[in-house]
Amino acid sequence: MKKRLLAVLLCAVMVCGLMTGCAGKSAASSAEEGSNSSGKTYKIGCSFDYLSDFMSYVTDGVKTAGDDQNVTVTVQDANFDVAQQLKQVEDYIAGGYDAIIIKPVDTEGCAPMAAACKEANVPLIVVNSKANCDYNTYVGSDHKVSGELQGKFIAEKLNGKGNILILEGDLSNEATVQRTEGNKEIIAQYPGMQVVSEQEAKWMRDDAMTVMENWLSSGIQFDAVLANNDEMALGAAKVLKEAGITDKLVCGIDASEEGLNSLKDGTMAMTVFQNGYQQGYQGVVAAVNILKGQTVDSYIDVPYESVLPDQADEYLAKIGK
Repeated sequence: MKKRLLAVLLCAVMVCGLMTGCAGKSAASSAEEGSNSSGKTYKIGCSFDYLSDFMSYVTDGVKTAGDDQNVTVTVQDANFDVAQQLKQVEDYIAGGYDAIIIKPVDTEGCAPMAAACKEANVPLIVVNSKANCDYNTYVGSDHKVSGELQGKFIAEKLNGKGNILILEGDLSNEATVQRTEGNKEIIAQYPGMQVVSEQEAKWMRDDAMTVMENWLSSGIQFDAVLANNDEMALGAAKVLKEAGITDKLVCGIDASEEGLNSLKDGTMAMTVFQNGYQQGYQGVVAAVNILKGQTVDSYIDVPYESVLPDQADEYLAKIGK
């Protein structure tokens, strides 16, 4: 009887142990399945050449898309330093980020970043300025078109006759090259128009002011200033205003808030809307789609739009959206 009772007790203990073990395994399995069913939260790292006013719109788009796509997004400023941008990309890779978005400091200096991403099997998305390297997708605008829009505007305003000055961004940047090229191709169509000087101002207002002051000191004759971005246009316009010169056309690109307000007060004659918000937003969407294994176009176009003074309020309501 005792032996029989002992056997029953041992059996009961074994059954309880098995049940406890099964219950523990089931709980662990449920937690694991719950984690998988919720989907992976991707981490996307962004390194932008310089967080200018315009790039703040790109950053807004990136962050909104991150919320909409339920992904974690980190944005860093490379401060126009190629080495710093490379380090940021390498740090993202080391930190386990799933995709990387860059606006390159130097469109010709991105090969090491692309190589690092490829070796780590991390998708590389380029926004705003196309890079001369092996990336997955470029989200941006045809910069040449923006230069053409400026050229067509001044050709019409000047009746096809006049001397033109061009303020260029960083000469290593693809946007600088293409915008200036667009300017020149339109100007070349009019025998009465010519580019009398072009100077690098590295996208910066202060640099543009210095260049504009030097042009005025030289006595150069001109009718219009075409700047590769609003920041430089605003710098040139400020110098002209302080010098009491009001009969020159100053054109920018970006349709920044300050640029649009300058259209309203007559400081600038026109600008070109570049939808930075959508560039950033679509960059994140492209990254997520690539990570999900979907096919994504190698070029996602966000078109440029010419903006005249009577459209300033309309575009002030659009920027950052």
